[in-house]
Amino acid sequence: MAADASAVFDGHDAQRVFADHLEIPALAIVAYLLFVRYGQRWMASRPPFELRTTARVWNVATAAFSICGACVCVPHLARQLAAHGLWYTACADVYELAGYGSVALWAALFTWSKLFELFDTVLLVLRKRRVITLHWFHHSSVIAFAWAAWVYETPCALWYGSMNYSVHAIMYSYFFLTSTRCRRRALRVAPLITALQISQFIWGTVINVIAAASWAMPGVGCAIQLPILQIGAAMYIAYGLLFARLFVERYSRKAEGDGAKNGSNGAHHANGNGASLEPPGLKAV
Repeated sequence: MAADASAVFDGHDAQRVFADHLEIPALAIVAYLLFVRYGQRWMASRPPFELRTTARVWNVATAAFSICGACVCVPHLARQLAAHGLWYTACADVYELAGYGSVALWAALFTWSKLFELFDTVLLVLRKRRVITLHWFHHSSVIAFAWAAWVYETPCALWYGSMNYSVHAIMYSYFFLTSTRCRRRALRVAPLITALQISQFIWGTVINVIAAASWAMPGVGCAIQLPILQIGAAMYIAYGLLFARLFVERYSRKAEGDGAKNGSNGAHHANGNGASLEPPGLKAV
């Protein structure tokens, strides 16, 4: 039954739902930002919750979900890329590109999942972990961006989803492994995961540039709307700069100081409380 449902899934129906319910992301973002602000104040006078098992289950579930999404979206993207080229994957009609079947279903699930991923911050607040600006900015803005990609019927969204599913599959697997006996080995790949996150935003910017340039050239054209190009360009540039800044600060500057003090590579104590140095933006829970 699940296979039959995904086979007949029509992206037009999903687009209408997202376009008709703009209040959902708006209310979710407002509630989320209020929780970030006042949740931390509420926890300030209370002991942290452990929630170790909850965090492990959450990381495993999110990793599994992301792996499933990547297994659907990435092969589809690769087939379209091989058959039609890069321009087609960024500028073709979105329904022709990925508007039906399992890939459209997982594209819709991708957008809904951004609401559930706010649970990352719930865990941080309840465990009294620091919620950095990039973390809450990323979580809140990506909800709006993913929703807007459906509203504006964005062909570039296949790239956005494929990349994000892939990075999250690796990242949440890493988060889980850092809570197991494999922790020490897993910590070695933390800089690599951060580099993957930065690369995602760099390539997202490249895709946006390709779409924008094609849209601006009458002889080429692109089935994309100007508002989403503007939103996407601003978001990807901001994310890339913020991630790059954190990467330099955490892995370059602090690695030198901590390495000199502890005889290590600095990865184990860079956040100041003995916890592992997690990839920026989404803190290991």
